Amino acid sequence: MSEPDPAGRLFSGRSQVGVGVYDGLSALLAEKWRFDFVWVSSFCCSAAAGLPDAGIIGPEDILTVVRCVRRSVDLPIVVDIDSGYGDAVKAFYVVEAMARAGAAALCIEDNPISKRCSLYDGYDRALVSIEEHIARLRAAKAGATKAGAACRIIARTEALVAGKGVAEALRRATAYADAGADAVFIQSLDSTGKEVLSFGREWHCRTPLFIAPTRLPQITKKEFFAAGISHTMFANQGLRAVHAAMDRTSRILAGQVEADLLRTP
Repeated sequence: MSEPDPAGRLFSGRSQVGVGVYDGLSALLAEKWRFDFVWVSSFCCSAAAGLPDAGIIGPEDILTVVRCVRRSVDLPIVVDIDSGYGDAVKAFYVVEAMARAGAAALCIEDNPISKRCSLYDGYDRALVSIEEHIARLRAAKAGATKAGAACRIIARTEALVAGKGVAEALRRATAYADAGADAVFIQSLDSTGKEVLSFGREWHCRTPLFIAPTRLPQITKKEFFAAGISHTMFANQGLRAVHAAMDRTSRILAGQVEADLLRTP
């Protein structure tokens, strides 16, 4: 029997591995293969809707997925809510709704509202000020409290993606933790993994530390955990695999239809 508190399971003090989901079926597979938690991301939800991850889908779209996943499985749900969908007031109400829907934790990044996925190249990666992001985080904490839920708040910094270096990433993460964030999420495009591992070692396990090492396939979970990174997740590999399989199947089926037409007298 699972513990009644998903947030407690998510932040139990042990290293955990999660996987990205975007509907009930993907969530059921995550539970079948015994992942520790699931990650509902704007990338996967946007792609499933046929859209780029550029802040186009809104909180109601993500809420629908969260409710579906919560109905399907008992795993802790970590939800990516981009930069909070607006100012601190908007973040408060979005977090309250997500917490009531069953989210165990919510991740808010220090991007501007007009965000672009970290994996997209060719964009100016200006970040909001530390003060603006702290206002979002405090509003998010208040929203979770209003919902009467044990939902935790994860502060994500894009400092490494923006090319600002490990020192700036640590400065921002420290300010967010001081402001009450329950955990930190660090993202990096450095394919060697040196940035993430350096950040993890210098963070000294001050809070739980999340990463989504999509571009770091050569670094093992053991190496991440040894550097103090507590939560790793395969954020969108499942969706990419589904797309490849559907593309292949559709090509085969289309070819079969064409062959049948050629055989028709």
